[in-house]
Amino acid sequence: MSCLHATMLPAPTSRDPWKDLYSSDDFVRYYAGKTLLQRPEQVILDHLAGALHGADVLDLGVGGGRTTPHLARRCRRYVGVDYAAPMVEACRKRFAALSLERDVRFEVAEARELPFAQASFDVVVFSFNGLDVVDRIDRLRALAECRRVLRPGGLFVHSSHNLNWTERRRAIGWSGWRATWEAWRFWSMVRRLNADRWPFHGESLMELIDDERGARTCYVRPGAHLAQLQASGFTPVEAFDLEGRRAADAAALGRLSDPWIYYLCRG
Repeated sequence: MSCLHATMLPAPTSRDPWKDLYSSDDFVRYYAGKTLLQRPEQVILDHLAGALHGADVLDLGVGGGRTTPHLARRCRRYVGVDYAAPMVEACRKRFAALSLERDVRFEVAEARELPFAQASFDVVVFSFNGLDVVDRIDRLRALAECRRVLRPGGLFVHSSHNLNWTERRRAIGWSGWRATWEAWRFWSMVRRLNADRWPFHGESLMELIDDERGARTCYVRPGAHLAQLQASGFTPVEAFDLEGRRAADAAALGRLSDPWIYYLCRG
């Protein structure tokens, strides 16, 4: 199916609680100190080492620049984008020296309405579930924009929250009791904030409140997400759990209960 262009969708919603949070001083300071990749991110980047060489890369939802060192030094041109202006300013300061050495820049922009020409990038990265902080309509807009700016045959790397997790409560894939406890505490908060709709059996996508201040996040069944990708013009290639293991097939993917899943697609 051809890509659903953004202009065919309703205009983006005006108020965004997540944007307010990510523009706050506390969030900027927290994310500006991040550098570590998650296991599936490292697996995917190692797999794409050859494809990144000489590529033009768009890094959406760049935040404080967690993924920048891992991408910008491997590609020909790197553009980091975030819709929170304070995050972009933090990146410009943090990577000022790198920007003088290489073709690296940062811009304020919405994933739902990217200011780039069609087929501008070889690789688009949208990690850390940035796709999920918009509603279900704007989610389609963001996917359409990612496809529009990607060159034919280009690669789209992203992650998305897994609705299966709300029922199975698997701990986030990092070792230690603290990670297990924090995952359980977060799951308990999500259940409490959405008690009027819990459980979600039979639903394929839910916009859940997962912050005390009312911010909402999309949680999607893997099969439903694959359908959205295909409808937006992407061909899913591989999916990875939080331990960096590939799902063998669509059935195995549908059984995953990780809080979020990483996807590698081709445009």
